[in-house]
Amino acid sequence: MAMRLRRFLNELLDLLSEDYPEQLDGIIRDARGLTYFQRLDRETAVIEVRNRRIRIVGRARKSEIDARVYMSRDCLFKVLEGKLTLEEAINAGELSVFGDPLTLLRCYKIWERVISLARTSPRFYFLTYRLR
Repeated sequence: MAMRLRRFLNELLDLLSEDYPEQLDGIIRDARGLTYFQRLDRETAVIEVRNRRIRIVGRARKSEIDARVYMSRDCLFKVLEGKLTLEEAINAGELSVFGDPLTLLRCYKIWERVISLARTSPRFYFLTYRLR
C-alpha cells in the first residue's frame, strides 16, 4: 500500500533536516510566509512555512492559501524520473497550479530544488518510491 501524502511530507522534512539542512534552510528562506495547498490524487495537505519552520497540516482558510497544486501520483513520478518537465506537465493538463504569478515563481524555484534532490539522493529516492 502506498504511503499517505501527509506522512510522506513529514518524513521528507525529517530527511531534509538530517541529510540536507542547508537545502532545507534555503527552501524555508524561499518559501517563508507561504501557505501551499497540495492535492495528490484524492489526498490533500497544506504546507505552511512560518518563521524557521515548515508544518504539514490538514486545513487552512481559503483566504490564507497562496498557491494550490493539483496532480496525480503518475504525474509526480514522471516529473521526478525526468520523463516530464514541470512545463510539459502543466501544458498537458496533468499538473494544475493556481496562485499569484510571483508566488508561483517562488514555488517553482522550490520545486526545482526538491526535484534535484529527489534525483540525486538515494534516501530521498527510496522515500519517494514508498509514496507509489
